[in-house]
Amino acid sequence: MEFEDVVFSRGEREILRNVSWAVKAGEIAAVIGGNGCGKSTLLRIGCGYLWPQRGRVRLLGKLLGEVAVAPLRAKIGLVEANAVYPFDDDMTALDVAVSGYFSALTLGYISPTAEQVEHGRHLLSQVGLGERAGQLYGTLSTGQRMRALIARALVGRPELLLLDEPTAALDLPAREAVLATLSRLHKAAGQGGRAPAIVMVTHHLEELLPGTQNVLLLSAEGRVVAAGHPDAVLTDPALSEAYRVKVQVSRMNGRYHAHVDPGVWEEMI
Repeated sequence: MEFEDVVFSRGEREILRNVSWAVKAGEIAAVIGGNGCGKSTLLRIGCGYLWPQRGRVRLLGKLLGEVAVAPLRAKIGLVEANAVYPFDDDMTALDVAVSGYFSALTLGYISPTAEQVEHGRHLLSQVGLGERAGQLYGTLSTGQRMRALIARALVGRPELLLLDEPTAALDLPAREAVLATLSRLHKAAGQGGRAPAIVMVTHHLEELLPGTQNVLLLSAEGRVVAAGHPDAVLTDPALSEAYRVKVQVSRMNGRYHAHVDPGVWEEMI
């Protein structure tokens, strides 16, 4: 996925300003920034759901605007934590996973093949929900539902997996379970030579997967503060500029953390 001088506006408000960034095949990447900086907008532009006013976007090697988008989307898995997924009330976790084959919210008029059902069951097992395959999706915890949605996004064996705040509203154990699931799945797929590129949108450094290789940091105005390897991007000056407050960055066991000194709280109010 590649962006070249992308500009996007809604009305008179410019949300993204000349954003250039690229994600390679098989790479784990992340988009970081504060609320309203254009992270989710960039993701939706990247898969052809929104169109920039200026700039060029390449998806899986194809220039958007010159090719049909639907066949490209079929090679993408998209999970949006804040989106509403109005699945039928009687759908189980397995039904939700299998529905990803058809981009459907119901299986009421669809007859999945035995192979599709078995693959959906396998992926549920991979995300730690094997024993809950027959449980109603609506009765799963928030973290379990997120893992079921990840399985749903993976059934089509995508080349690119886009995750918009996949750990939003999760408590610490549920968040870590989702991150561990993603890390394990990417490693397992890589051993088979078919790991998808992963692009995660998040506000928080501690939510980055340990294997993250490429980070885009956006300012509140939707412009690029820094882009590249996490060690070069996730610095005190860059994070302080992006979040408009003095930030200190630390790293432990391959995980990054951002800290704000309470002494500056009065300046933020």
